[in-house]
Amino acid sequence: MPRLAITLTLLFGSALSAQANFTQLSPTVMPSPRAGARGVSDGSLLYSFGGKPGAGIELNDMWVFDGTSWLDITPTAGALPPGRDWYGAAYDTGRGRFVLFGGRSSALGGNLGDTWEFDGVAWTQMTPAASPATGRWCEMAYDPVAGVTILFGGEDLGVYRNETWSWDGTNWTQLSPTNSPSIRARGRLSYDWKTGNMIYFGGRNTAGALADTWAWDGTNWSSVVTANAPTSSGVAGRFAHGMTYDFLRDRHVLYGGTRNGPTLTDIWEFDGTDWQQRTVSGPTSRTGATFAYVLGLQKTYLFGGYGGPQLSDTWEYQTPDLPSTVAYGAGCSGPGGLLTLTSNNAPWAGDVWSATCGPLGATSLAMGIWGLNQVTLPLSAVLPMAPIGCNLLASADLAIGPSAPSGGQATVQLALPNNAALAGASLNVQVAELEFDLGGNWVGLYTSNGMIMTVGVR
Repeated sequence: MPRLAITLTLLFGSALSAQANFTQLSPTVMPSPRAGARGVSDGSLLYSFGGKPGAGIELNDMWVFDGTSWLDITPTAGALPPGRDWYGAAYDTGRGRFVLFGGRSSALGGNLGDTWEFDGVAWTQMTPAASPATGRWCEMAYDPVAGVTILFGGEDLGVYRNETWSWDGTNWTQLSPTNSPSIRARGRLSYDWKTGNMIYFGGRNTAGALADTWAWDGTNWSSVVTANAPTSSGVAGRFAHGMTYDFLRDRHVLYGGTRNGPTLTDIWEFDGTDWQQRTVSGPTSRTGATFAYVLGLQKTYLFGGYGGPQLSDTWEYQTPDLPSTVAYGAGCSGPGGLLTLTSNNAPWAGDVWSATCGPLGATSLAMGIWGLNQVTLPLSAVLPMAPIGCNLLASADLAIGPSAPSGGQATVQLALPNNAALAGASLNVQVAELEFDLGGNWVGLYTSNGMIMTVGVR
């Protein structure tokens, strides 16, 4: 693949920044201005509960957003949690429950230690035998593999904590990891659907803002040493920010917050190895915003927060340049069976895209055929060893191989330069199988379906 990667680099120039950006939305109905309301998602909707509209007041209404409209779904009957902000929340997708813990209530004179669940219709106050201590600013996220909600950290009356707890729908259990982040609160925790880990960044303690990154694997915490971290005025550290995991782009997205008082409006993204600052435009600076990714809509949503006054604007964050792979044409049958080419991953700029073809015969070799254009050329018309129905489907501007398959499978791959100018660029590819007999004679030529891959830019 190096020659094709070099060709693409020369064709489109040097690397540019990623293309994800904010777009302001204009729903006709929306929650009132507020801050300190957490955003979580069931995969289809964004949920946001309560928050603080002004000094000495906290709300207890429940809103959902479907990507277009906000809807107030606060129950009109039954018990409701006391109004609060700076609570912990997660959505238990296994049981279909919004899980709420703790927070701060001016009406009740301080921090809370209660646990509630919302099933989409009614709230239920839970009565666990054990529970984390009263507090605010804890972090929660749901682990779909373990089927539990994880809670970390928090603060009460100036005392910061670093306890890790799990909630199974009935009881809280304090866990005993070998390693843990230091005492802190007001960081953010997001679940990575591809690795199964949770990522915690930043927060603060009595000494100020923190800038370390930690991963929770379901059993233990481990420090993730990064070359870069979200900064303010060149100094690393952040708290009261928003953070969520963008499954489509495979990035943990961090927005806003503060380090030493002034609110911030920058975006940073974590790819599992390091943090990178993005260049974006859109919302004004703020802390305590509702910020969450909705899997079914493939976008991150931002609502409200504190930016001097409380805010009530709604934004979406995503790239307009999405990758795609589309199969076309039909393969033909070789000695191993019908040749089928299947994409392994999305063709993002900066990644290595690959596709696998099979089944190939035991004595065959594979050739990757790449082209800028789609064609339909019956190979039997020019090569007698190609059966009728085996067609060249890509214009063969570059052929890579031949190479020996492994386990009856052959892989084609392309290292895509990290270049925003590649957005929307397309290439066609198919695999040709060259069959040889035991004497080394070329006796057959067969082809897979074609595939057009279109490059996306994060």
